[in-house]
Amino acid sequence: MTMPFCENKSPRRLCEEIEKVIPPTGRIVRRPFNHYVPTFTDWWMVPSLALPFFKFGKYFFSWDETKREEIRVGFHLTKGLDPALKAVYPSRRGKRLLMDDTWGWHAFFPATQEGTLERLLREIAAPDRMPVRLVFEAGYIDDPDLFEPAMEQRKRDTYTIEFNPAADSVKVATARRDAMCLKFLNKVRDFSTLTKAFAELDAEQFLWCDLFLFLPYAVCEYGDYPAGSTVRSAEEIYQHTLRPFREFVR
Repeated sequence: MTMPFCENKSPRRLCEEIEKVIPPTGRIVRRPFNHYVPTFTDWWMVPSLALPFFKFGKYFFSWDETKREEIRVGFHLTKGLDPALKAVYPSRRGKRLLMDDTWGWHAFFPATQEGTLERLLREIAAPDRMPVRLVFEAGYIDDPDLFEPAMEQRKRDTYTIEFNPAADSVKVATARRDAMCLKFLNKVRDFSTLTKAFAELDAEQFLWCDLFLFLPYAVCEYGDYPAGSTVRSAEEIYQHTLRPFREFVR
């Protein structure tokens, strides 16, 4: 099926319109990735004013700033480091990398083990029958105060897992293995093996991982939409793609 279009033509505009349709239950704050170029940069919706906000589950709206052909709309979450590693990350900034009870990962991880994630993926894929993508970006990191960030060349793995509702399949779509830290994702063949992969990820004490779960929406930057196109409003995108994950934006 052809990718549906987004009525709003940039992450910023879509984020602003999404803010208007989210039910007023709890704080949610719009933040640009690069506040110097807010019109063209990616945007986030975060459930707190606290910085840094990597520990929170959040909505994200991103695109390729050079092509601007589609907006990736979805949920983002970070798995931090095990609190048992406090001796390895002794600095003030290092301690912020250790997960405590306030991290969103602790609320989301059980959903990956109890069948809730499968239900949610099927729910957001249903309206347009479009594949849902899960991108894992992971690597090992040091205490920020124990090395020079400008000199550090951290290697990361990036895997894309795709759920295709038309084929009812779950598979690895792309994989970049620079750090060789996400090899367990090679085993993903269905929802059962995806569940096991999340359990292995959770057990990795030293592994920092960013998870992006999203649907892409096409952008018609100029002119009319192609004949027969599906065009989604911000309210429809919220209801179809973002609302199912609202409980994890925390």
